[in-house]
Amino acid sequence: MKKLSLNENFICRIWEDSSNYSGLKTNEGLKVGIIDLGKRNNDAGPDYIGSKIKIGGQIMTGSVEIHRTMDDWFMHNHGSDRKYNDLILHVVLYNDLYSENKRAVVSSERVVPTVVLSDFLTRSIHEIWKDIINKPSESFKLPCFPANMEIHFEDKAGFVKRLGLERLKLKSEKFRERIYELKKFRKDESNPEQAFFEYLCEALGYSKNKQQFIALSRKIEIERVKELDLSAADTEALMFGLSGFLSDRTSEDEYSDDLFERWTRIRRLLKKEEMFRSEWNFFRLRPPNFPTLRIAYASAVLHELVMNDFYGRMRNEFEESKDILKSMTGLFHEVKISRYWKDHYSFGKRSQRENKGIGEDRIKDIISNVIFPMMYFTASDTGNGNLMNKVEYFYRNNRQKAPVNEVSKVMQEQLGISSVNPAVEQGLIHLHKFFCVKGKCSSCSIGRIVFGEEGVHEPLKIIIY
Repeated sequence: MKKLSLNENFICRIWEDSSNYSGLKTNEGLKVGIIDLGKRNNDAGPDYIGSKIKIGGQIMTGSVEIHRTMDDWFMHNHGSDRKYNDLILHVVLYNDLYSENKRAVVSSERVVPTVVLSDFLTRSIHEIWKDIINKPSESFKLPCFPANMEIHFEDKAGFVKRLGLERLKLKSEKFRERIYELKKFRKDESNPEQAFFEYLCEALGYSKNKQQFIALSRKIEIERVKELDLSAADTEALMFGLSGFLSDRTSEDEYSDDLFERWTRIRRLLKKEEMFRSEWNFFRLRPPNFPTLRIAYASAVLHELVMNDFYGRMRNEFEESKDILKSMTGLFHEVKISRYWKDHYSFGKRSQRENKGIGEDRIKDIISNVIFPMMYFTASDTGNGNLMNKVEYFYRNNRQKAPVNEVSKVMQEQLGISSVNPAVEQGLIHLHKFFCVKGKCSSCSIGRIVFGEEGVHEPLKIIIY
């Protein structure tokens, strides 16, 4: 496992979300169950106080200390500090190469049980890290805040917009690379359609199921689907079958029985390996964001791509429209999910209100992260200067209230810039991901003004996640 250089605040964020790990055991093999995490301690002493934890069948109350590795215990001299005498659990993210026989011993000479958290993670540390930086805590603070509020607004906004265009070009390059990759390995004529469908599915996956949707979309070959001439119901069976929801049905009804029969027939023609239902995340998702509803919508889009040239219609709408937001929103609302999914959010589970496919926020997200990069690539690839100018103009000036997530919210609040169009929205995300989180204030126009050329050394240390 490649060890990310995560600070203790990051590790505490991992510890505080129990969905990140399961089946905890101490180094001695004792089962660990968390009854109460306790209260985060921002003063001297253990990281959590008032914790209640069951260790090896015994319920214990006291404090918990978090470290990156076992060696940190000794580097910080906690063993001689009496503030750690009530410690009941020592949590380290990684196991040290040379610390097999080391133990956390407090000044009262009591050995404290240790858990190596990385041994019990439910997903990769890189996935968890991405999730955390995309969800700053309430105490998150930019290195330059609040001093950046003194900087002239136009200077900040101009830099953010330039980053937004840089992000557009990066996403466009990803689109280009995928199309060329498809040409190399598949050698068919539907490469732009295929790439569009894959990136659309990625956007539908939200943060919890993005990788799963990418994996599912790459099992679909649009040219092969065209050859099979599938009905709308067959297309749903294809998508739900490949995603693993039909081989591991948790409930059965007339609809799922019908899909299963269709999938049994289609599976013999495709011979594709199915995913597992257990790969999909439902935990802490609102029903409208359940992967089942998103797969239903992706199925409807796939059918439109194959039967009604959705990709071509979308390109024409973009090139001819004078209101990109209105045109694209209308086009995606025209895609209709099947009757079953209008009143169900999962197999056998009815919705309290009618489902409409995807909401306005998700469509705006698709416009920013899929449509604009795709059209930018198209303009660049064909040398269409008029289209290039149109993409850049609407990207910078198409006024739309961007979906508010944790990152854009904190960036807007701590920079004093409203996300009024895709360029600003994407620029703020780019600034957070490639500058703020990585502590690259010396490369940031805002950071250089706030800290000066000599005062930007390691400001990342003051960021609290």
